[in-house]
Amino acid sequence: MLKEYSLDAEDEKIIDELDNLFGVIQNKEVLRNMVLYSKLRQDNEMQFGNYNIIIRNNSSYNLLNSYLKVCAKLFVKNKIIPNDNIYYLEEPKNVKKNQRFQSPFEVELDEKSSIIVVSKSRMIYINYEIQLTNIKNMIKKYPDKIFIFEDTNYREGEIDAELGNVASWRMTIEKISLDDKLMYCRDLLDKNKIKYKRQDLQDFADQPFWKLKNNILQLIVECKANEIDCVNIEMLKKKNGNSSTQPVRKRTRKSKKQTAKDDLEELIGLDGIKNEVGKILNYVKLNKARGKMPTLHMCFTGNPGTGKTSVARVIGKLFEEEKILPGNGDFVEIHGRDLIAKYVGWTAKTVHETVEKSIGGVLFIDEAYSLISRTRGGFEDEAIATLIKEMEDHRNEICIILAGYTEEMKELIKQNPGFESRIQFTINFPDYTSKELLEIFDGLCKKEKYKLASGCTELLLQHFDKARYEESFGNGRYVRNVFEKLKFEQADRVIRTNAKNINVINKKDVQNTLFEIQSRKQGEKRKRAIGF
Repeated sequence: MLKEYSLDAEDEKIIDELDNLFGVIQNKEVLRNMVLYSKLRQDNEMQFGNYNIIIRNNSSYNLLNSYLKVCAKLFVKNKIIPNDNIYYLEEPKNVKKNQRFQSPFEVELDEKSSIIVVSKSRMIYINYEIQLTNIKNMIKKYPDKIFIFEDTNYREGEIDAELGNVASWRMTIEKISLDDKLMYCRDLLDKNKIKYKRQDLQDFADQPFWKLKNNILQLIVECKANEIDCVNIEMLKKKNGNSSTQPVRKRTRKSKKQTAKDDLEELIGLDGIKNEVGKILNYVKLNKARGKMPTLHMCFTGNPGTGKTSVARVIGKLFEEEKILPGNGDFVEIHGRDLIAKYVGWTAKTVHETVEKSIGGVLFIDEAYSLISRTRGGFEDEAIATLIKEMEDHRNEICIILAGYTEEMKELIKQNPGFESRIQFTINFPDYTSKELLEIFDGLCKKEKYKLASGCTELLLQHFDKARYEESFGNGRYVRNVFEKLKFEQADRVIRTNAKNINVINKKDVQNTLFEIQSRKQGEKRKRAIGF
């Protein structure tokens, strides 16, 4: 009689945890099959295959880690691996084509980890034969580990075929859809017993997910703090409009019409940038008057949260007011990866349509260095070639701004000389000083009518002075993050203590918030140190 193989209730309960994540539910059946495979293999009824996985990661959000934690829990329960420790082989920086770099397969891996995640650039090596040999040797050396190959640049017949013999399983993480974001908002509002209209919420949910998560949290906190049990379209529009991470403006002077120059002047800090933008405007105006209209395309370099997006918006408005561009100051903001389509022949069309939509204004491409290709003939190369052509064809009708980290943007320009000849202006954005960060924080408080009690300013200034020297510091974006966490802490205190003044942030609120932020940082450092 044949033995029956099936999953138990605990297996199904773990797999059902995928329902709380986006873009991974379609992998449920794959995980079930992996568990069945493990049972067959343990009984020696399955003599081929392995547990290694290729994950096609289409999402632009960090869903991989959350997804792998669920997978690891299932694998540990079924004794496929001894523990749920995950080790990430990070993508190397500044790797040039045809340049030999140290492969992760030439170093010792973390012995305590059961799952090894290989990033796409580790996987997409310039010499497949050499890389595949390294991969096979490493898998042979660590037979008790699961190797997961993350593919964010999927092209059938290339990566998939190369790894077909060393990874028996295929999974996907799909992009977060509007329906997913709508469901996320509805679940949170329902749990907090806040009513809403579906159509109003659908319009609100149509924004980047990282913004949406922040905005829906703010909305719920404000509803609870003010005893509001139903949100209307005006509240949703206001919250959506306040979601930008751009630097806060100084107090706006009352005037009938705010000009672009006023907008630029009111941005906190950025004195050198303001001067540079003024020179660019004068240069363009003079050359246009002489009948020699220059190319308007630009490159913005610098760390996150330094005001690149805000200045790009102002430039669009400046060019519209000075009649340099034919549009109405239109501003289109995208991520570099948004230009990469999923299928052959679609990327050029995507780039063309994006540029067409931006004609007459500014097309701002954030993290443009994500277009750097690690393989010949990739979709990134197609996107760059098409974008360079569009920059030339519409040189007097649009200002295309490429933005990103300084070194990565240098590499992008160096690898693609076509950009260098078409980018007229390059502006480097410095980090904010501690005082400027505090000024941004004060502006956020004034904008949302919060008041800081005595002693708060000193604590925040000390915190910003230390934080700005940390790796991957987010400048204005970091300040906004602190502000949002502080609002959350303050709202919790106000509700718990029945405080009468709901607009005051006290010293204890600040201390608790900064302690939580610092504790989280220390926890992340410890995890990185032991290879999680």
